[in-house]
Amino acid sequence: MHFLKDEKLVEYVPQPSFLALLMTGDGKALGSKFGITFSGRWVWEMKDYIDTGFMKLFDPKYLFNDYKNKGTAEPIENAFLFDDEKAEVEAEIGHLRPKVAAMSALEAAEILGCGEEETAFHERLMIFGRMANEDDFADEVVKNFKPPYYTK
Repeated sequence: MHFLKDEKLVEYVPQPSFLALLMTGDGKALGSKFGITFSGRWVWEMKDYIDTGFMKLFDPKYLFNDYKNKGTAEPIENAFLFDDEKAEVEAEIGHLRPKVAAMSALEAAEILGCGEEETAFHERLMIFGRMANEDDFADEVVKNFKPPYYTK
C-alpha cells in the first residue's frame, strides 16, 4: 500500500519462526512452533479457527455495510471488521488472558502437552502468543514440554 500511495516503503522483517499446521484427515492435526511439535484435536480446532478467520477476509458480507442490499457501495473500514464477533469471542475467552499472563512456564508446557483428544485451543493459542513476546518464557516452556505421545 505504501508503494501504491507513493509513500516511503517499510522494510519487511519476517518472523523468525512461524506456526505450521497440517491436518491429518482424522479430526486431528500436527503443529510446529518454537522448535516443538504437537498433535491432537485441539490443533485441528485451532487450524480451523485460523483458516476460517482468514477466509472471512474475502467474504463480501464482512467487507461492506449491508452487502446484500447495497452491494459494494459502502466498504467497511478495516478497523471495524469483525467487531461484533470480536466482542462475542472476548466475552467467551477473555477470562483466559490474565490466567495465561500469570501462568508459569511449567504450567504452560503442561497445558500445551495435553493428550490428543483435548479440543480446547484458545488458551494454547494465547500461550503461543506469550511465547512469541517473551523469549525466557518460551525457552522454559520448550524445555518442559513433554506431551504423553512423545517417546524417547
